[in-house]
Amino acid sequence: MKKAKDRHASDDSQIFPLTQRFLAWFTRPWLLLGLILSIPAFYLLLAGETDAARRAGHIMYGAVAFIIAGDTVAQWKLNRHRERRSGKMLLDILIVVGCLLSAIPFDTPWSTTGWLLRLGLCAAIVLRIATLVLRQMRPSHLVQMLMLALLMLTSAGAGFYWLEPNVLNYADGVWLAFTTVATVGYGDIVPSTPASKIFAVFIVLFGYAMFSIVTANIAALFVGKEEAVLERELHADIRALAQELAALREELRRRESPLPQNEA
Repeated sequence: MKKAKDRHASDDSQIFPLTQRFLAWFTRPWLLLGLILSIPAFYLLLAGETDAARRAGHIMYGAVAFIIAGDTVAQWKLNRHRERRSGKMLLDILIVVGCLLSAIPFDTPWSTTGWLLRLGLCAAIVLRIATLVLRQMRPSHLVQMLMLALLMLTSAGAGFYWLEPNVLNYADGVWLAFTTVATVGYGDIVPSTPASKIFAVFIVLFGYAMFSIVTANIAALFVGKEEAVLERELHADIRALAQELAALREELRRRESPLPQNEA
């Protein structure tokens, strides 16, 4: 019974190895949750038209700082005995500090320094999401990558529908997201507000990373087929050489063996 269970577990690990590697970034779900929540928090402060919306943005930034700080402390306790420290933990600490500062309400408009600091925080968050998620992508993850790209397009469409006044419906938002990610630039709908322009910048950055990986996955499918054919031919040649060597050894052994006495 135990052997049967072990065999069944081994079969499952062989059937779903790609999915297991693809979902490896779920080992830090709280960090991923905090990073994702920081995106609407930024736009609630930037594009919020009411005091309640801006207050919600400050509260959300505080929640993001609390979530990421808790996850960072847990990771530090797990890895505190390692001699080599990871630079990602320092990036997490910088993000926590930036979110704490963003949680403090300021009545004055954003200055140039404030804009630079907030955009730097957004860049750090985008970089951390990339290191957390996109580094797990492999050439064998084409289906998962297409699903992730579709999720990004649908989410970006909702973002443009919220931030851009020229987008009158959700379908136009998805269309603007697609033309932005693909850098086509038809010009029928363009970002016109500071919030939508900043959103478009980060969508383009994500689009470059994601679609380059999708293209690499598609190319890897064709290269993988050619490599499989070459590998089969190489294995066939190796088997043929092994058979020839075995025949030569048998021939040498037969010639070197002493003749029987009745034949001498």
